[in-house]
Amino acid sequence: MIVVDTNILAHFWLPSDSTDLCDRLYQKDPQWVAPILWRSEFRNIVTLYLRKELIDMAEALLIMEKAELQMKDQQFQVNSVQVLHNVSQSTCSSYDCEFVSLAKGLDLELITMNEQLLREFPQLAKHPAKVFKS
Repeated sequence: MIVVDTNILAHFWLPSDSTDLCDRLYQKDPQWVAPILWRSEFRNIVTLYLRKELIDMAEALLIMEKAELQMKDQQFQVNSVQVLHNVSQSTCSSYDCEFVSLAKGLDLELITMNEQLLREFPQLAKHPAKVFKS
């Protein structure tokens, strides 16, 4: 089981240069978890793809449905005290610190491509490419 941030989910479900890497990550460990926040962030990314006409509405709805099904029993509330503690220990947003808090709370790795998270939480955050080097 691993904590994935919204960008990993987006690269997995939406066409990008990192889709293949995220597919490989899913094959290696398909049990992905995330804070409930992922849904709002994911909708925002899907909206961006829609507005740039990279996908149409039917594709957007199908992608959203599949992603929500994938994460149905894999999304968690996070503790605000823990989130704010992580905020106080970094320059990361509270949104990013929700993923950090979940990973810490579940004693799991956080898989992300977010350079700031990788830099500020090096013991916890790991780039998906590094998963295949260990």
